[in-house]
Amino acid sequence: MTRVPPTGAHHEVGINDMFFSTTDERGVIQESNNVFIRLSRYSRDQLAGAPHNIIRHPCMPGGAFYAMWNTLHAGKPFVAYVHNLAKDGSQYDVLATVTPLKAGGYLSVRMRACCTDIFNAASSIYEQVRELEDGYISQGCNRREAAEKGAGNIIEKLNGAGFPSYDEFQWTVLPAEVMRREAQVDGKPPRRDTATGELRIIHDAVHSVYDELNQWMGELERLGELSTQLKNAGEKINQELDTTGRLTAQIEVLNRESGARYEDILMPLRVWVQMRGIISAKIVNVVDGIAALDRTGAETRFGVALARLQTTMMANFVAELIDGEADEHSAASICMLAQAIRDGVEAMQGQTMEHRRQAEAVETAIKSVISLMEIPQQLITDWQAVSQRQLPSDLTELLRLVSGSIEGATIAIANLKELVTNIGQLSRGFDISTIIGKIDQVERETSVGNL
Repeated sequence: MTRVPPTGAHHEVGINDMFFSTTDERGVIQESNNVFIRLSRYSRDQLAGAPHNIIRHPCMPGGAFYAMWNTLHAGKPFVAYVHNLAKDGSQYDVLATVTPLKAGGYLSVRMRACCTDIFNAASSIYEQVRELEDGYISQGCNRREAAEKGAGNIIEKLNGAGFPSYDEFQWTVLPAEVMRREAQVDGKPPRRDTATGELRIIHDAVHSVYDELNQWMGELERLGELSTQLKNAGEKINQELDTTGRLTAQIEVLNRESGARYEDILMPLRVWVQMRGIISAKIVNVVDGIAALDRTGAETRFGVALARLQTTMMANFVAELIDGEADEHSAASICMLAQAIRDGVEAMQGQTMEHRRQAEAVETAIKSVISLMEIPQQLITDWQAVSQRQLPSDLTELLRLVSGSIEGATIAIANLKELVTNIGQLSRGFDISTIIGKIDQVERETSVGNL
């Protein structure tokens, strides 16, 4: 099929427009929904059997698709912003998700890009990398070699934007996009409460899955907020310990110069400072543990966001069936979405167990820090009460600063004590049995002969 060159025209993807398609292992289109047909300007027959890159816009760098295939071949879902080319030469832009299916082939759900700041940044990277790829080709590289280099360039530019890997980029982007979209459509998939019979069972099961995923995402968001607070408290303790160490060093100099006049005053401070190295090492363990916790949490949030998007797509198909607007492919599409959601949720169960293990390790490390701090903390509290009555005038300002630093550390420790009690409550893991049970129901009711 001859492709029309880009005309420069754009057509907008609506907030309620959700694309669905499936392909075989080579990327040849098998199924497509009405939104895909309408916005691509191709007929269903023209799309069926065509390579999915029939809609590839020439402004897209090959590196984006090189990264996609590498990710999919590793058995992982892939997310990217994509500029597409319709049959009439116009451009439309989407956030695309592609998921490997256990039975073979791939399932894609696409939506409007709602986070315009991230989309614009990605578009700028694409433009730069596409130019680099053209340069590689002019230097004698073939298109695959240029795409491989381009994929590396994309990663480099994402690194510069603060993302250590493409995984962490997509783990950030998809939840943000799904939440932004849901905020713009009042947060819920389409409901049809007048449905009856098998369609009502499917309708209610799909919405139950969405509600369970929504609850799961809420728990993950709260745990993410908690980890940020824990990091801040740990960093505050380290800062105050460092400040105390520097000020105490100054007092040590004064003590030597004065013939050890301040020995009694310095003794409690020395104990505090000697503990600093041990405590700092423990806090490093806490911070490292929180970083691992954050990474697993981000991956799980990504998986939940993908499942929510797929569940919304499934709800759209169900609404079409109820409204009498569906075609003969809708029931099969619902089944494939249900299978993709099941596979994703079961994979996330392993992530949840790892998340729980990491949270328990962080909790143990924090309790160790608190325990280590208690004895010198009491010693310093007693010292402060005595020193206020006995301070030599030349030490007044320094010891005032030391006291302020110690008080800051004490407050941070109190914050840790408060926060650590929440870790166990928020890291118990999520029971996926309700989701799996509802997915079973959807698959059973959409099986051959029921619809």
